[in-house]
Amino acid sequence: MNYSNTSQSRYRPDVDGLRALAVLSVFLFHLKPDFLPGGFLGVDVFFVISGYLITGIIIRESHRRTFSFSHFYARRVKRIFPALFVVLLLSSLIATFLLTPETYVNFMKSARYASAQLSNLFFMQNVDYFEEGFSGQPLLHTWSLGVEEQFYLVWPLLIYLCFRFARPLFASGVTSDQAPESVPDSAHALFEADNANNGRVQAGNMATGLILILLFLASYGLVFVTAETNVNFAFYMFFTRAFEFCIGGWLALGITHQPLKKISHNLAGISGLTLIVVSFLVVQQEFVAGSFLRYGTLITCLGTALIIYSSASTSIVNKGLAKRVPVSIGKVSYSLYLYHWPVIIFWKQYNDLDKLSLSASSIIIAISFGLSILSYKFVEQPARKSSLPDRVVLSLALTAIIVFAVSFRILEDQEVASWRITQYSNPQTSESDFSPECRRRYENGVMVFDCFTEKIDSRPVIALLGDSHSGHFFCSVYQWARDNGYAFKYLGVPGCPMLIGDVSIKSIINDEHTEQCKSALPAFKKGIVEDPNVELVLIAQRFDLLYDGKGYQSLSRQMLFKDDNGETIENHTEYYREQLLNTVDTLRNSGKEVVLLGQVPLFRSVEACNWQPRIMELFSKERVCSYDRDFIDIWQQPSLSFIKEFAAKYQVMYFDPFLHLDQPLKNNFNIYNNVDHLNDAGCLYLAPYIFEALDQSLADRQKTEN
Repeated sequence: MNYSNTSQSRYRPDVDGLRALAVLSVFLFHLKPDFLPGGFLGVDVFFVISGYLITGIIIRESHRRTFSFSHFYARRVKRIFPALFVVLLLSSLIATFLLTPETYVNFMKSARYASAQLSNLFFMQNVDYFEEGFSGQPLLHTWSLGVEEQFYLVWPLLIYLCFRFARPLFASGVTSDQAPESVPDSAHALFEADNANNGRVQAGNMATGLILILLFLASYGLVFVTAETNVNFAFYMFFTRAFEFCIGGWLALGITHQPLKKISHNLAGISGLTLIVVSFLVVQQEFVAGSFLRYGTLITCLGTALIIYSSASTSIVNKGLAKRVPVSIGKVSYSLYLYHWPVIIFWKQYNDLDKLSLSASSIIIAISFGLSILSYKFVEQPARKSSLPDRVVLSLALTAIIVFAVSFRILEDQEVASWRITQYSNPQTSESDFSPECRRRYENGVMVFDCFTEKIDSRPVIALLGDSHSGHFFCSVYQWARDNGYAFKYLGVPGCPMLIGDVSIKSIINDEHTEQCKSALPAFKKGIVEDPNVELVLIAQRFDLLYDGKGYQSLSRQMLFKDDNGETIENHTEYYREQLLNTVDTLRNSGKEVVLLGQVPLFRSVEACNWQPRIMELFSKERVCSYDRDFIDIWQQPSLSFIKEFAAKYQVMYFDPFLHLDQPLKNNFNIYNNVDHLNDAGCLYLAPYIFEALDQSLADRQKTEN
């Protein structure tokens, strides 16, 4: 096999055009996710390209015996670090004076990990990409850089081991005489070798190819399994993404010969572009009855591979990608990827926006491209052309990592420092026990309150149960029970739907919720359903989550119902309706009245209501303390309509907090703890309205009995 073509001739402008397609898809997805629902797959295009280019460099230099680990890593540092650390520096300056405490701490933690090229590990543990991706992590996009840097770290060693140990196993059966005298000028022949070295070249490629196949199978098998059991692990980890790099690496080996006919190149290019475009338009987080990681990424990767495989000088698609505009965008694609997401998030934070208008999107595009062009010209290019010795480059890189990581750790403790932020007046809230007669404790993750020390066997009982949202009503229900001679039972289980029957859930939000729910549902049946003294059962739930399993700001289900075989129940809403009706009927048949306590309005701007960062003060931005009705209409209204219609249809008493919460500020105090939970002040504010509803319920029961 004779590889003719020097390394200098290996630049492919169509690959830069492919980069442009990738970065623009990600950018558009982040601006308008509904417009391009699969745009996030642009990252997968980058992974295949990286596998192709980096494998080509390593293979070519390994065949020539010129490969050096230090030189390889120094080149990667020059390519990646300067622009990245400039973005980290600029972003941290803005974050320091713009972000509220909780978001600020998360930013500094993510910046610390990003400095060490490990941000994918941080986000794997803390963030669902498709939930937080639209709400407030300015460095979320650096997860893919972490994956790539880990690829750069592992890949050279892997290929070196192939050449060092595996190649001799193939070399004995390959000679230069067996190799073809020439190959066509192709897009995937990335290195040259003299005819005398063809046997050694072919043996090295065969060994590397075999390893790539095995690695592809192992990586894809791992992601196929974990995509359903641990989606964050499958999404963020390098070894679950390694199969994508393997696809590009295989192309770089030149093992798959190109066709000679022009129509075949055009067919490959057109098919590849079609697959990519279709994946951008069709693939979503849930795809083909499961995670997109199982099949969606393969579509994009295959499309990318076909474009790379087709001839840069023959295929009409590749010629189009090699035009001036896509190539120009491709050249700045790295900087554009780095800048676009912080610009989007900081714009949303400053203007307190959830969605971007067309005019705002246009401004963000202009700012991002402007910063990217400046970065490419004054940061990326000078760094790449630097003549500093490899040892110096690597030393500077290590120093930068240490300095930035330590600095971000120090800044992390300044979340409420007066030099960067001011707190508006707010009542002191705490983890109170609500009453000196109540003691809060946990049993297997279930929140329990012991409220009476005397025996209560003969007293009528009022029971409050639900998930964490039941805490909104605890103080008022407890006080009403005490004033009206009732004993009080409480069962609060975070993330658990209080349903009777053989109900099984899988929580994507927190694995502990799944186990806690297993313990709580039997306690519900035994302690409340089967207790003849319980007369009234109040159920408070996060209905926006239980209604369709998604919850606010999530495009995919965060809570799943499972059948007897452990399979996900697809018709989530209808199943929940049936189980809720069964629960109501069972309680009624056991002589208990049921009241559904509605969910409080979502309040997106809790932190902005409590804190005034210096940038907001500098530009005299008003305090944001009102409900975002558009946000509520999008993320909460469907579940509100569902539960109200359910209550009306089956004649269940329904308490609607929306009737009493016209704004989140009461007496100039914020009554919210976070987006969907009230603080103690909020609980006390609702108390008179709860008293009124319970008084009416008691009067209705007495009237019925008489």
